[in-house]
Amino acid sequence: MSIAQNTADPFAAMRVITMRQLLEIVPYTSQHIYRLEVAGKFPKRIRIGENRVAWRYADILKWVTERPTVEPTGKSEDDF
Repeated sequence: MSIAQNTADPFAAMRVITMRQLLEIVPYTSQHIYRLEVAGKFPKRIRIGENRVAWRYADILKWVTERPTVEPTGKSEDDF
């Protein structure tokens, strides 16, 4: 079951987000996102108009949730 199917919104699977909205979710620059796309490591953008692109929100959520969790190095919780 995809993330989009878990929501009550029947249109969630079709929702698209702009670069501005994407940058609020993913803490990378637009240039880095482009490099990841070219390398096949990030969901591909879709063309929604002659001069407009967007990303499928469900694809971005899936990508984010599949990222490995990284623990801080060099310090344990007891050090804080």
